[in-house]
Amino acid sequence: MSEQDEQNKYLFALSAIDIPKAKDGQRRVFAGTAYAGGRVDGHWYWGRAGVVFDLDGIEIATPTPLLEEHFSANRIGVVKQVSTSGSIEVAGHFLKNKKALEIIQDSDDEFPFQMSMFIDPGSIEEVLQGQTVNVNGQSFTGPIAVFRNNRIREFTICSTGADRNTSIKAFSGKPNLIQQEDTSVDLEQAKARIVEQDAEIADLKKEMQEFKANKRNEDIAALAKDAGKEFSADEVKEMQDLDEKSFAFSAAQIRKFASKPEPQKPTLPSYLTQHQAVGDGQNQFNAGQPKSLADMAAERK
Repeated sequence: MSEQDEQNKYLFALSAIDIPKAKDGQRRVFAGTAYAGGRVDGHWYWGRAGVVFDLDGIEIATPTPLLEEHFSANRIGVVKQVSTSGSIEVAGHFLKNKKALEIIQDSDDEFPFQMSMFIDPGSIEEVLQGQTVNVNGQSFTGPIAVFRNNRIREFTICSTGADRNTSIKAFSGKPNLIQQEDTSVDLEQAKARIVEQDAEIADLKKEMQEFKANKRNEDIAALAKDAGKEFSADEVKEMQDLDEKSFAFSAAQIRKFASKPEPQKPTLPSYLTQHQAVGDGQNQFNAGQPKSLADMAAERK
């Protein structure tokens, strides 16, 4: 199998896309179901037996690119919000570049665009004929392939679809009155939720930075205590700026050298310092040993 075919077997066209007319200057947004959670069949590689994507633990980064074609540089939109509870619900907006405007114009002229996605499975489970498997709260009978530990890398606008149970619609400020009433609330809620999530992420990042800074200061204080020294302000600043791995190595080296015992001074042999005389005046502790200076001085008297 060629490299191109190897990539293409993980491409799945999923859902219809409808783009009503827009007010002048208003950004075009979309929201809908990208994957309904069931069996997707009729794929050129996986066949009519079909595939089901396990949504448990699926990874979809936000924002996610919306491209004109897979693996291309033609950026036409951004998926800003994703829900994976039993299905894949997406919301986002189109860009204002030339290619995106061409897609919108063709859709306004009633071309039936659909949405596709590139899914990267961590593993693939082959369910044999007659066997059953539960995925996404549904029961499926084999043969069927189950994609596990999935990651979606991009969404793409295409001309055909594979999942007949999905839909995605792009809304503007000028649909009919009923559509405007229904969708404006959803879109405003989606926008508000995006702003709220951005604020939550910023707060979490700030808290994490503060936690890491406090933890590093505590580690530096403990290191100073273990090493029995007081670090200068420059040394503290340098240690605060180190990454985790570098700081751990530096701390280990400082503790290692701080724990080495000081070398002991050599002591003189006892017969050079002890000179208690016995009998003929020789030191009783060095009988049979070379005479000490004190013994030799006593013999001269």
